This record gives sequence, structure tokens and C-alpha cells, in this order.
Amino acid sequence: MNKKGIFLLLPLLSLLLISPITMSSSTSQLTIKQYYSSTLKTISNHTTYEYSYTESSSSSANEEEVTYNYYSFNVIEGSLENFSGKISVTVSPFNITVYSQIPQLARVILVEPGLIEELVWAGFLNSSGQVSGIAYFNSSATLILQYLNGTSFANVTLNISHGQYTKSITLLLHKVNLTYTREFTASFSFQYTQPERYHKMKYNFEGIESEAPYNTTILYYNNTYVPAMLWEGEGSGYVSIAGNTYAQNAQFTTIEFFGINGSVLGYLTNSFTSSKGNINLAFFNVSFDSMSSYIKLVINPNAEYLKTKPQTTSIFNMNGNQVVVVISNGKIESTANVNLYHQVVVVSPSTLAYINVTNYGGYVVIFPNGTSEYVNLAKPTSINTTNVTINGKSYYSQVVKINSNGYTVFNVSLAKNESVTVFEKTSNGLVQLNPSNYFIYNGHVIVFTDPSTTYYIVYGYTPSTGSSISIIYAIVGIIIIVIVAILIIIIIRRK
Repeated sequence: MNKKGIFLLLPLLSLLLISPITMSSSTSQLTIKQYYSSTLKTISNHTTYEYSYTESSSSSANEEEVTYNYYSFNVIEGSLENFSGKISVTVSPFNITVYSQIPQLARVILVEPGLIEELVWAGFLNSSGQVSGIAYFNSSATLILQYLNGTSFANVTLNISHGQYTKSITLLLHKVNLTYTREFTASFSFQYTQPERYHKMKYNFEGIESEAPYNTTILYYNNTYVPAMLWEGEGSGYVSIAGNTYAQNAQFTTIEFFGINGSVLGYLTNSFTSSKGNINLAFFNVSFDSMSSYIKLVINPNAEYLKTKPQTTSIFNMNGNQVVVVISNGKIESTANVNLYHQVVVVSPSTLAYINVTNYGGYVVIFPNGTSEYVNLAKPTSINTTNVTINGKSYYSQVVKINSNGYTVFNVSLAKNESVTVFEKTSNGLVQLNPSNYFIYNGHVIVFTDPSTTYYIVYGYTPSTGSSISIIYAIVGIIIIVIVAILIIIIIRRK
């Protein structure tokens, strides 16, 4: 291809760089992949700028293969000029768009310390323009716009959160002219492991391997905050430039998001490498500034999650694993699988949940202030049947005996297809449990209690509103009436 044809293609290449994201979807999930690399190097006063971006991606069970387009340019440094204009940044879920009136934009880098570092976009805009790319941060982050400035970059740093920003700046830059040298298409592959909750992650990117432990937390997801698992790893390797070896550092981040009942909302995984060096010899000098980033985003669009502010957040251990639970509007989200949950009353309305972590399950009761207590699962020591008389009428019932301490759950198979009412036996007679503390699930009566020893599951009985069959309730009512009468007499006498 002659040089005239090459320069005619450059505007088209710039347009292609605006949206180099590859998407694939199925009925269950949406997958978006993005790869960028950018290298500026000077060898003996000869400067080149190279960048590449994803054209297509394919995946197999254990490996990711990325095909990308690579471009290389000679950099001709011109005079210093002042450039003035506006920079506009728009942050939307999993995306950042930057519009710059300042020319020579080459990189957009996102950094949230302790969480993620990524190359959102790389290329070259020789005039004002707009670029965008996959990006994620939790609360606030630093956005670094790097403008090609001859043999180096000039940085514009913005502190951003979720929203829109506009800033007017003046930037002193060496005017540069890029002359095309070559292009090619290539591919690389690396081992990829889909996140598995409560297990370590392994990474392999550009020859750098790392293993990352997990943490449980709450992170930003699509305009709200949800339970999440976070894996963060680091690694290092080496790259050779003009016979010189430079250290190459890698950072790996994977975040998996969870919704109702512990369903997987999706995950984002990012691999980021950077290398920078400078060496000066008598007749030879080399400077080198390179970075690359591969991001994969998988979303399950049909997974349900809470879109309101959490009313209760609880963190506790289950079988040695930290579990995050978020409760709002009677629904529950968690980093673990939630097989069952129900509102119970312990002084105030609380949530009883059966939590399953790595094939280990257990009950926990979560209070409105976020504290929690483990709940014992008791197996009845005996189950018998009898008729019990309530308000002069006989009802079929199961008599259940248990042996437990503290908050307890037990269950009994339904004996009849009728409504049930649960009573506990006390020294003063039968006392009805709060109706919130028992319920029917999969053909069983499940009872939550701070236990007595004997319970009656009564079939077909419907308690009347405000009535009580308990002797205790009657005694309490009489005492209240007597106290009120005494107070009235005292008040009348004082008058």
C-alpha cells in the first residue's frame, strides 16, 4: 500500500477506535470483551508510538483467545503550543465516555486504589473527538488522560465519581506528527478461570501468572450496591527492548456480583500490565513506556436484584466463610446461596434464612440492626398425634417434642392438608406462637422458636382476632385492668 492510501485510511482508523468492544449474547447472558495496548519508545533519538485493540474474541472452557489489530507510527516532534478546550466525562454503568477538545489524546487510564487499575482506551486522536470503553469503579476514582507530547506523555488528572463532569483546561504540548510505519493482525491466548465463589482465582496474562484469594464485600452495580466477591492478584515478569530488560508488573482484579437469593448478576475481570524504563549510555539511550489491559464483562440480564437502598446489611461467618447479606423490602441478597428465608418476630421483625456456602448449610436469624445469631436445627425426639380441645371444640394435632437450646428451627411433615396453628406447652397451658414464626414449606411445617420442649401443631383451628386461649393471657389481661382501675381512683382522689 502506498503512503497516500495509508493517510487516507487514518481518519477511518480513528473512527474504528471509538468502539472496539466485542459483544456476544445468549438467552442467559451478555458478554463484552475489550483489549487495548499502548507503547511509546525512544531508541537513539528515534521515537515510535504503537497501539493495538481488540477486533474479535473467542473463548473455550479454559482459555481466552484475543485477536487484535496493531499499528505503529514514527513520532515527529514539533514546536510547543498551547491548546485550550473542554474535557467532558460521562460515567455510566460499566462504561466511561470522554470527549476532549484538546488534540493528541493517546490513553485513558482509570485507577481506584486498592481495587482496580485499567486501560479504558488507547489510540491517537489528532483533533478533538470522543472515545469510550468498558470501565468499572466502586465509589470514586482517578481518571488519567494522557496526551502524546513528543517523546513523553502529558497527564490531565480528574477525580471522578458516578455522573458527568466538564472541565476547561489549557495544556502545553509539543505538536506531533505521526507517520505510518506498519500494521498487522495477531492474537494471543491466556488461561482463564471463571470466578467460583469462595475459591481462589488463577490468572495468566502475557506470560505473568498470579493466584488471588477472595474477599466478600458490598460494591457498586448498575446504580445500586450489592453483595460481591473480590479477587485481587499481582505478578511480575520481564520484557526486552533493544537488548535491555525491563520489569513488567501486572495487576489482576475480578469482581462477581450477587442478587436475590445469591443469584449471580454477573462478573467483571481485568488484567492490567505496565512497564516503564529509561537507560542512557555513551552512544545509546532507550526509554520505554508501555501498558495493556484486557477486560471481560459478563452480565446475566434476567437476574433479579434490589434497586433500593438496603434496609439491613449483615456480615457473618458460615462454616469459616464470611457471608454478606443485604435485606430490603422483604427480599434478601447474599454472596452465598439462600435456599430459604422468612420474616420472623424476635422482639421486632427479623429475618430467618437458610444459608448455603460451599455445600454447607445452616440457619441464621438476622436482626434489623444487622447483628445475627446462629440457629440450631433440632430433630424432634418424638412425634405423636392426639385431639386437643380449644374453646370447647376438638382438633386433630401433632404433639412434637424437641431437645434444644437457644434459637431453634425444627420441622414436621404435614399430616393433613389443612391450615395449621402452632402452640407451645407451658406450665400454664397452651400458648400460641406468633404466626410469623411458623410457615409451610415443601410439605413441612417449619417452626422457629426460642424453645420449650413440647409443641402442638393443630389442624383446622382458626384463632379469632384479638382472642387468646392461654391462661397466661387471661391473667395478664386481668392484671392490666386492675392496675388501670387503681390509677383512675388515685387520680380522682387527688382532684
